Amino acid sequence: MKNVNGLLKSILLFGICFAFLSFAFAANDQLPEPKIQAGIAKLTGKVTGFHLKNGEETPFLTLYVPNPVTAIPGKIITKLKEDGSFNLEIPVECNTTIGTLVSDLFNGSISFTLSVNQETKLEITLDESRNIKANTLNRNELTSEDLVTLSEIMGKMIDHQSPEHIPTYTMLIEDFIPFELKSLERKLNIANNDSLLSKSGKIYITNEFKLVYLKNRLFDYKSCMKRDYMRYNDEKQWNDFIPHEPGKSYYTFLNYFKLNNPTYLYNGTYPEVLQTILSNKTLNIPSINDSPVNDWLKEVKKTMAELIGSDTGLFYDLLTANAYARQFNNEIKPLSDKQKENIQNYFKKTEITKIILKKNEEVTKSNEEKKQTLTFINKTPAVSKESLMKAIISKYKGKAVLVDFWATWCRPCMDAMKEIREVKREMHDKEIVFVYITTVSSPQKLWEEKTKIIGGEHYYLTKNEWDYELDSFGFTGIPTYLFYDKNGALKNKITGYPGTEKMGKMIRELLP
Repeated sequence: MKNVNGLLKSILLFGICFAFLSFAFAANDQLPEPKIQAGIAKLTGKVTGFHLKNGEETPFLTLYVPNPVTAIPGKIITKLKEDGSFNLEIPVECNTTIGTLVSDLFNGSISFTLSVNQETKLEITLDESRNIKANTLNRNELTSEDLVTLSEIMGKMIDHQSPEHIPTYTMLIEDFIPFELKSLERKLNIANNDSLLSKSGKIYITNEFKLVYLKNRLFDYKSCMKRDYMRYNDEKQWNDFIPHEPGKSYYTFLNYFKLNNPTYLYNGTYPEVLQTILSNKTLNIPSINDSPVNDWLKEVKKTMAELIGSDTGLFYDLLTANAYARQFNNEIKPLSDKQKENIQNYFKKTEITKIILKKNEEVTKSNEEKKQTLTFINKTPAVSKESLMKAIISKYKGKAVLVDFWATWCRPCMDAMKEIREVKREMHDKEIVFVYITTVSSPQKLWEEKTKIIGGEHYYLTKNEWDYELDSFGFTGIPTYLFYDKNGALKNKITGYPGTEKMGKMIRELLP
C-alpha cells in the first residue's frame, strides 16, 4: 500500500482536480477578474460518439465548482441522457468561475468557465478509447487546445526533479525555503515557456500549481522532511527521524504567493490554503467564535500582515468567511445570534453575507437532523487483527451490514456521507446496519464531532489494524465499502462512492 517515492506526486495530483480546461475559440489574454457573487450557473451540452449498449446503465456526470467563501467545493451529479445530452444547474459563489466535469464515460476531466445566470454550452467528442475533445460553443476564455496541453504540462511540472540532488532533510530551515522557491520557479517555467498554452491557460495553471505546492509541500514541512528522509535512508531507520517544528519566521514564504490575488478565486485550492492557515498550530490563528470581526482581524494581522506583505485586501475577507466555514464544516455548528450580528456589521449587505447566512440555514437544518440521528461509538473488539472484522460483523447477526472505511480528512468520504443520507432515510425501518471505520489519521476529537451527524455504528482502529484490514481486502484508497448479508457473508466490495442510485441498489440486494 505504501509508495514513498510516489506519495508527493499523488498528493499533488489530488490537489489539481480543477486543472484540465477546454474551450473552443481563441482565448482572451486574461481571465475575467472574478468577484464574489452568489447565483446559479448552467451547463448544457452533448457527448458525440456515445452509444448506450444493451444492458448498460446510463453513465453519470459529476460537476464540481470551487467555493471560496464556504470552502467545500460544490458538487452536482446527473445522468447522461440516452442521446448523449446533459443539462446541469449548480450554485456558484463567484460571478465567473471554473467548473470541472468528470465521468466514468471518459478519461480525465474537462473544465470550463461558468458564469452566474448564464449558460455554458459544451460539446464533447468521444472516441473508442474513451479519449475526448471538448469545445465550449459560446465562450472564449481559453482555447480548445488548452485541454490536452494543460494536462500534459501539469504532469511535467509534477514530475520535474531538481537538478540539485540534495537531501532537504539535512538543510537548515532557513535554507529550505529559498531552495524550494527556486525549485517551484523551475516548475512554473515549464508552463510559462510553453508555446501552445494560451496566456489565460498559463494564468490558471500556474496559480493552481503554486497553491497546491504551497499547501502540500511548504505548509507540510514536517511530512516533507519525513518523506525525504525515507527516500535516502533504510526503512529500519525511518522511525528514528523526528523533523523540527518550524517557527513563525519560517512562514515568510507566504509573501511570495501574493494571497490577495483575485484570480485565485478560480482555483479550488485557494480555500484549502485558507483553511490550512486557520488550522496551522504555529500561526495559532484564534477561533472567531463570537468576537467582532474587526477585533478578530486585529489579532490575526499581528501574525499575518508581515508574512503576506499586506494588512488589507481580499485575503482577509475570505479568511474571515473561511473561519465561519470552518465552524460549519468541522463542527456542523450553526451561527450564534452574536455571530450573525458580527457578520452583518462587518460585511454589510454584501454577497459574502448572503452566502454565509444561506450556508448557515443549511447547517441549521443538518443540526436538527443530527439531533434525531442515533450514533454509537464502540470499543474495538479485543481480538487479533486477523479476527477483527469477523468480530465486528458478528455483533449484528441477522442484519445486513454496510461497512464504510473513511477519514475526517477525506473529502470524497465526507461528500459520500452527505449523498447516502437519502438511502439511509429509505432504509431506516429495514434490517440494515451502517458501520463506519476510521483510524488514528483522523483526529479523535474531530472524529467524535463528525460521528454525531453521521449516525450509525463507529469504530476507531489502530494504524496496524487499519492497514491490515485495507490490505486484506485489497483496498488502496478510501472511501471503501464492504457489503455483508444477514448471515455475515461478504457479498460485495468497492472503492469510491458509486452514486446514490447504485449504492441504494447494492444495499437493497442484501436485504431479504
